[in-house]
Amino acid sequence: MILPPFAAPENFKSAICPPNEGEGDWFIFSKDQLLIGDDKKTLPTHHDFVLQRTLYIGTLKERHLFAGEVEAGTKSPPGWLWSSLRPLYATLNKEHYSIAGRALQLIHWDRANKYCGHCGHATFLREHERCRECKSCGQLAYPKLSIAILALVKRGNQILLARSPQFLEPFYSTLAGFVDPGETLEQCVIREVLEEVGIKVKNVRYFGNQPWPLSYSLMIAFACEWQEGEIQIDPGEITEAAWFDMTNLPYLPPPYSLSRILIDEFVKESKNQ
Repeated sequence: MILPPFAAPENFKSAICPPNEGEGDWFIFSKDQLLIGDDKKTLPTHHDFVLQRTLYIGTLKERHLFAGEVEAGTKSPPGWLWSSLRPLYATLNKEHYSIAGRALQLIHWDRANKYCGHCGHATFLREHERCRECKSCGQLAYPKLSIAILALVKRGNQILLARSPQFLEPFYSTLAGFVDPGETLEQCVIREVLEEVGIKVKNVRYFGNQPWPLSYSLMIAFACEWQEGEIQIDPGEITEAAWFDMTNLPYLPPPYSLSRILIDEFVKESKNQ
């Protein structure tokens, strides 16, 4: 499978302790928007901001990488702008795009765990691991991910796609849902498909996975086969759902998403049959 966007590049080395010297690139965020040059390609190599938090990320091709966050509403300097990550997929270097996703997740984790969730006291960054520790009770807070599945349901030369009211754009995508405690990934696929569209599936097979910083999740994709049942949507989860073949596919998710990679693989397989 093609390595999806937001996956760490092969020449990236994660690290905790900041360097004493060396050139670097900065991933600076304001309310989850990245500071980027007007060309939507250039990252800052230095800054004059007062940062609310700073994290060392690691190295990429021997260049140091830093993440920082400024107060919401901070104006961008001349020649720079604030942008969400989605529209930068087509312009930003792929390696930097993947690291931007990691940096955004770590900034969110650092912000969310400034104070202990157990006793409410201030926390501090541990020196040699990615962890915040409570000064008072010793509670440890590591970066956490929500685990979600994607399910591409096949029936002959057709696939089942659905539209969610939560989508920012009116595209159709694979079914998706979060894994419940004590549930295997395959059990989650079967349950989510049944709950969302009233269909039983079989032959659940792993396809691939993708870090997804836009919702701080790890997306794990599966293909499965229709077993029985007709589409009966859960209106609380799904707006529309239908069967499509590769000759009449609807408006699809963007190419940087794992759901689109999964759909494109189905189209490729269908053409080769």
